[in-house]
Amino acid sequence: MATQLASEIDRHRPELGDRIIDDAFFARGHEASNLEAPWINDAVHRLREDLFIAALDVHKAFIDASAQKMLHNLSVLMDFFSGGAPQDPAKKALLRDLWSTLFLVVPVISTTFASVERMLGDLPVGSIGWLLIDEAGQALPQAAVGAILRARRAIMVGDPLQIPPVVALPERLNAEICRHFRVDKPIWAAPEASAQTLADRASPYQAAFRSDQGSRRVGIPLLVHRRCQEPMFGISNRIAYDGQMVHAPGPRQSAIGRALGPSRWVDIDGEADSKWSPDEGEQVISLIRRIIDAGITCPDLFVITPFRIVAQEMRRRLEKERAMFAAAGVNIREWSNDRIGTIHTVQGREAEAVILVLGAPKASQNGARNWAAGTPNILNVAASRAKQHLYVVGSHGAWSGVGHARELAALPRERP
Repeated sequence: MATQLASEIDRHRPELGDRIIDDAFFARGHEASNLEAPWINDAVHRLREDLFIAALDVHKAFIDASAQKMLHNLSVLMDFFSGGAPQDPAKKALLRDLWSTLFLVVPVISTTFASVERMLGDLPVGSIGWLLIDEAGQALPQAAVGAILRARRAIMVGDPLQIPPVVALPERLNAEICRHFRVDKPIWAAPEASAQTLADRASPYQAAFRSDQGSRRVGIPLLVHRRCQEPMFGISNRIAYDGQMVHAPGPRQSAIGRALGPSRWVDIDGEADSKWSPDEGEQVISLIRRIIDAGITCPDLFVITPFRIVAQEMRRRLEKERAMFAAAGVNIREWSNDRIGTIHTVQGREAEAVILVLGAPKASQNGARNWAAGTPNILNVAASRAKQHLYVVGSHGAWSGVGHARELAALPRERP
């Protein structure tokens, strides 16, 4: 039987080449095997694309042929949105069909968990075909329940090693509630648990990663990374992913990189009365001035920090540079609100370059540095927001030996 099976596989080898899953496939190594699409050749990929385009054409033809009835249904649904769901059970039962009409026209609708009750509260169980939860590593488990209840199938996409869920309850109260109801807190309660970790536990497919807290199991890991160039990819891969990620970003050009040079650590030993160091802020201004002097308008840049006070003071300092930004056609107020913040505010976003302002340079602030660098989450997010270049501004002496900041310390160092 094995010989017959091997013979059948060999018959398809000229067509599938290296995409047959056998011992030779895995012998090519971790990176090569993860970059392939198993069992599917290029011709089948093209056929799938053609089928998808044809399906869209059929979809559009159906909408065109049913335009009057579709418009009627959508108008009724909009009335429900503005006036609230009907109380008559017979009319309320129409909601599923009205939503189906909307999904025919707009296949994907985005909302927040905070809006699910108001938007979908009157829909019965299993009304939605697919629910996609993005940034599920940040989602409180209980926040996702209502949306999941109304979906027939759910996909959670997220990363438990980026920013964890924010919990409003005091830690002690949270622990007491779990104890009272005999709930295993690390499994079911945030911030240790999230919608992503629960989905990982439920997945029939598992992978294991080593971490500084022992082995960590996840469901169906997406290992091929296409956003970040080096050195950001390598920093995140070593900090959080046990070196298992595969790098496949493709070549890109960077105007900011041409203006500022390669990624590096700008070492500033400045004075500070708080976590904010004015000397670090002046260095950020100098870097931004070089970008603007290079003729770059509306730079695709984040200025981020672990600490809220540093983000606030950085915005105040930039307010004094209105003329510099105006010359580049940039509204400083809008730009700083969108582009300057804590690392938590840029979760799920990306930019051509990132300036990471470390702050907390004093010896007495080691606790703050340990909070930021003691686990992979914060520095992993900081590094992986930058597609092309990462510029770290802060005290190398204060930070380079703290937790996962040791990986940042491998960057080339510059003393201004």
